Amino acid sequence: MTKATLNPDGTADPRLPMSVCLGFGVGTVGVSVMLNAVTTYFPAFMSTVMGKDAAIAGYLLMLSKLYDAVADVVIGSMSDRTRSKWGRRRPYLLVGAFISAVSYLMIFSPPTLSDDAVPIYMFVALVIYSTGYSLFNVPYMAMPSEMTGSMYERSRLLSIRTVFVSIGQTLSMAGTAALIQWGGGGAAGYQIMGLTLALIIGGAMLLSFFGTAKAPHLEVESKHTPMSREMFRQMWANKPFMLLVAAKVFQFLSFASVATTSLLYMLNVLNSGYGGPVKLGLASNIATALSMPMWLWVERQVGKRNAYVAAIALMALTSLSWLFADRSIDLWGFIWRGVLSGIGAGGMILMSISMLSDTMAYDRTVTGMRREGMLSSIIAVVEKTTYALGVAVVGVYLSWAHYMPTTGGQIIEQPASAVTALTFCFTILPVLCAVCNIACISFYKIGGRYDKGGPPPAGKAQLKPAT
Repeated sequence: MTKATLNPDGTADPRLPMSVCLGFGVGTVGVSVMLNAVTTYFPAFMSTVMGKDAAIAGYLLMLSKLYDAVADVVIGSMSDRTRSKWGRRRPYLLVGAFISAVSYLMIFSPPTLSDDAVPIYMFVALVIYSTGYSLFNVPYMAMPSEMTGSMYERSRLLSIRTVFVSIGQTLSMAGTAALIQWGGGGAAGYQIMGLTLALIIGGAMLLSFFGTAKAPHLEVESKHTPMSREMFRQMWANKPFMLLVAAKVFQFLSFASVATTSLLYMLNVLNSGYGGPVKLGLASNIATALSMPMWLWVERQVGKRNAYVAAIALMALTSLSWLFADRSIDLWGFIWRGVLSGIGAGGMILMSISMLSDTMAYDRTVTGMRREGMLSSIIAVVEKTTYALGVAVVGVYLSWAHYMPTTGGQIIEQPASAVTALTFCFTILPVLCAVCNIACISFYKIGGRYDKGGPPPAGKAQLKPAT
């Protein structure tokens, strides 16, 4: 007999089968590798292998993300309107898997190019990369709110996804660094890494396509509403969604600052080589995976918003701790910081994505519209545009601070101004973003303690098994 999950209004929803949860969650391995490896290693690849200024890498990422913002909205709207034997979302997962794998290989294993051709080639590769990422991720993130009417069951589903996030991040940080180092740290190392990770990206995304074949979905008596001024007015009236959007702005500004400078900070400030990111990545992502039961318990005790605030605060304190690190840092110094940041990241990722699914269900209940793909694309646009702006600003700041690019993977002694800039972006700026993030999300009301009530009941939504 299938177990049921109790909703805040006292109704019950059947638990999602573990096979469906695993099938959905595994796709995020590919998404995590796509996002984290490119944003972390592309600036380093451009400035230490291709011999380009850090600002050029920042501009290229910014331009590709701005294109991505348009692609997200188009793909989200298309997936809302799609009708197929595979459902509304899954066809995009299949196409996105192939394009994502090919584009990743293009970025880190480029052909021999003239100096002037490098920026053009990389921009084209990044546009293809952005297209593949959006084709998979926008419909993928719309699926949880359609798979169950239970707020807690969505958290359970997304906690399993977050375990796979930690696996993907381990591959994209520690695994990637290890492959580059094993290949010699230069162009050959990045080529080995590119081929290996491209196969993992495509494989994980295809597994998710097949693994969600029997996923249930919510049938709602409504029709898709095309984009219009009225639709955006109603979206603005969804206060929980708009508060989450505001919080996401500062969350992704922080991500951009840390991701762009983390490897450069380890190489140029701590002088840890690629071994530092390997140690930090392993500790962080193991802690993220193991923290999921704890965060589900915390959610049940204090609600999603408060759990999210606690996770952000933990990450901010860990960021500040790097101010006390220097080149004498040992294994323990990487491990305890990795564990604390991993626990914080786990709670932040789980709660923010779970709250997004809740706001989609809330929107569906209040308006009767089926626009989960559009809402998912709006969040994606905000995330990517904010991230692109953050990456570009950090790249310009590093250039202004006289960060010296190199070729062939060579690490040189950077000027004091560049060291100061790297330290500020990796330690102080994330804390300032965390304060603003907490200020925004403090007014979010959905998903309080489960014994204190919750959002309106699901209205006309009924759970229907996949056919």
